[in-house]
Amino acid sequence: MASIDTMLGLIGKLESPYITVHQERCALVRNRHADCLRCAESCASGCISYDGEALSVSPEKCIGCGTCATVCPTCALEAHHPGDAALVAAARASRAANAGAVLIGCGALLERARGRYDEERVVRVECLGRVDESLLAELAAEGADEVVLIHGDCPRCEHRRGRDAAEAVVDTAAKLLDIWGSPMTVRFSGKLPALARKAADHDAGRRAALTEGVSFAARAGTIVAERAVEDALGVGAEDAAREEPLRCVKVMGDGTLPHFLPDRRERLLDALAALGEPADVMVDTRLWGHVVIDTDRCVSCQMCAVFCPTAALTKFADEDGTFGVEHRPSDCVKCRSCEAICPADAIEISEEVFAVDLMGGVTDRYAMRPRAVQHDTPHTIWHTARTMMKTDQVYER
Repeated sequence: MASIDTMLGLIGKLESPYITVHQERCALVRNRHADCLRCAESCASGCISYDGEALSVSPEKCIGCGTCATVCPTCALEAHHPGDAALVAAARASRAANAGAVLIGCGALLERARGRYDEERVVRVECLGRVDESLLAELAAEGADEVVLIHGDCPRCEHRRGRDAAEAVVDTAAKLLDIWGSPMTVRFSGKLPALARKAADHDAGRRAALTEGVSFAARAGTIVAERAVEDALGVGAEDAAREEPLRCVKVMGDGTLPHFLPDRRERLLDALAALGEPADVMVDTRLWGHVVIDTDRCVSCQMCAVFCPTAALTKFADEDGTFGVEHRPSDCVKCRSCEAICPADAIEISEEVFAVDLMGGVTDRYAMRPRAVQHDTPHTIWHTARTMMKTDQVYER
């Protein structure tokens, strides 16, 4: 895999009015031995690609579909076409206009239907890959009856990868809604529902003609303006304070890299909590993993906790000398960084998590054996991590 400087350069090229890049959250920036390539595997436009040897980024190909942001486990990519807050607001408006139903349509289909549907009733996204589980769970918690994802000719669409991402999201949402007892349904439709049709409007054709030739630059300018309004209103304030371009990932006082639990994950858990108590069953989705550590093979380096991006894995040290790592499944985003960094192959990610554990914040504890040389200070952790990463420019002390 590419060096840290190369990865910083590649990921940084994605920054645009459509996408904000949080480099410090990217699994590959944090650990170049990580194998997460979900953005490249799901990119609908070919902006991000991987040929089996090298990752490449062609920002001019980006269409702002947001599929990469949907599949990124750590939310290192944040979509703005529309942003999460705007998307939720538009979905709520659609539900109100459609008496409980939320209609979300892909840009290609809605462009062909311009002037023939009520724009207040249908939420427009460039691709249905923009929809994620937190949005669907929030709508369910707020009492929506159904969500209809309206698509075009996906098999023939050049952006068909976005449909694959949307199907994965719908599959996950269906499992969660069933486990939490929500009656809301989510379905795909190849046609605009009758309730979305627009009443006769003599000015529709003229408006369509005026907007038909809107350029990429004009659309991007609109997104920049929308983000400025969001910042002024305090929407997404936690991401508004943009740092200087990242040159390295700094180690914190406890010898771990900075942690960040995606807001999207917190919104999802809050929405599920609002739906009530889940059935006492196992959840098998793309969202959560359960870290299992073979303590017989473990060499007690605690590097899994050092590199965990969300603090799902944390170090502990008790007064009696017991030490090790704790794992909180509810915070795990299944990025598999812990598997990639473990020098003893002692970690396995289980695909299944108990639903009640997600709500209860259950924590597993793995006690470790003392080693002849302990890496228990930021200084020694820094030297060990730098050696494992095989680079001299990964960290600052």
